[in-house]
Amino acid sequence: MYKIIVAIIRVIVLCIWGLEVEGAQHVPEMSGAIIAGNHTSWFDPVVLAVAIKKPIHFMGKAELFDNPVLGWFMSQLNAFPVRRGQADRQAIRTSQEKVSAGHLLGIFPEGTRNKTDHDLLPIQGGAALIAIRSGVPVIPAVVSKGQRRGLRRPYKVVIGAPIHLGGPKRPSKVDVAGGSEVISAQFRTLFKQE
Repeated sequence: MYKIIVAIIRVIVLCIWGLEVEGAQHVPEMSGAIIAGNHTSWFDPVVLAVAIKKPIHFMGKAELFDNPVLGWFMSQLNAFPVRRGQADRQAIRTSQEKVSAGHLLGIFPEGTRNKTDHDLLPIQGGAALIAIRSGVPVIPAVVSKGQRRGLRRPYKVVIGAPIHLGGPKRPSKVDVAGGSEVISAQFRTLFKQE
């Protein structure tokens, strides 16, 4: 179901807006990784799913799964719920299982949508925690609107080099805070490149 839906959405995105992708070579084909994206729009997960060929398992806020129809649809798109603002052990366990099985985990480490351009909200510790526990890299990805071309203004996705935070091991609070700072710094570098 995921591949069919994403293929249809890819055609729509390409026809209406267009899409530019830089750094796709950084996404591993065979092993697990965390795709950490900036989050300025509800459409960001869609753009990332279209830009990255390998299926992504996104964390989605638990409230979205309260609606049975929307919850079913999101589960068909490999999404699973996370309770924001608390240590959701089930979501963390599910995340570790996904990346350990070689899948991509999609996470927005700002924790919520950011209404500002090129200014990050504080990075939450979830991405660093899961990366260190499982030993997989974090791959930062910045979604933005590119330069206008005629009537169209394509989406642009810049994918950064993998960030290795160590592990697998049980991280300390210092490890998680340090890892989150490294992720934040890499986002800022990608913003400058963009």
